[in-house]
Amino acid sequence: MDQGTAAVLGASVGVAGTLGTGFLAYLAARHQIRDQAKLDHRGTVRSERREAYRDFLGNVAEIQRDIELFMLQIARLQAEQSPPEVWLEAFSVSTELSDRLKTLNSNTTDLLLAGPAELAILVGPVIHALSDEWEVVTRAGIDFSWNEETEERYETARTASGSAVSALGIRASIILNAEIEL
Repeated sequence: MDQGTAAVLGASVGVAGTLGTGFLAYLAARHQIRDQAKLDHRGTVRSERREAYRDFLGNVAEIQRDIELFMLQIARLQAEQSPPEVWLEAFSVSTELSDRLKTLNSNTTDLLLAGPAELAILVGPVIHALSDEWEVVTRAGIDFSWNEETEERYETARTASGSAVSALGIRASIILNAEIEL
C-alpha cells in the first residue's frame, strides 16, 4: 500500500470516526432533551394534581366546619326550646350547605381527570359521607328536634366523614409525594 492510499484510508477513518461521534452526540442530546421534557411534564402534572386535591380537601374542611356549626345551631335551638319559626329561619344554612355539596360533587370531575385513578376513587366516599352528615343535621332541622338518637346518628356520620377524608388525605400524600422521587 502506498503512502497516498494510506493517507486516504486514514483520513476516511478519521472522518467516519468524527461523523460517528457527532451522530452519537446528537442522539445523546436528543435523548437528554426528551428526558428533560418528560421530567418537566411529570412536574407539571404533579403540581396540577396536588393543587386539585388541595382545593378539594380545603373545600371539604370548610363544609365539615359549617355542618358542625349548623349542628350546634340546631342543638342550641333544641336546648332553648325555640319555636318552629326560629328553626325555619336557621334552615337557610341547610340549603346553602346543600348547594355547596352539589358544587363539590360536580367538581369531582376535575379530580377524576387529574388522577391517578387509585386516588380519585377515594373522592366518592368523601362526598357520600359528607352528604350523610349533612342529611342527619338537616333532618333534625326539619323535625324541629335534636335528641340523643340524632346525636348518635350525627356522631356516627361525623366519624365516617372524618375517616373518609383522612383516607383520601393520607393516600393523596403517599401517592403525590411518591411521584416526586421519580
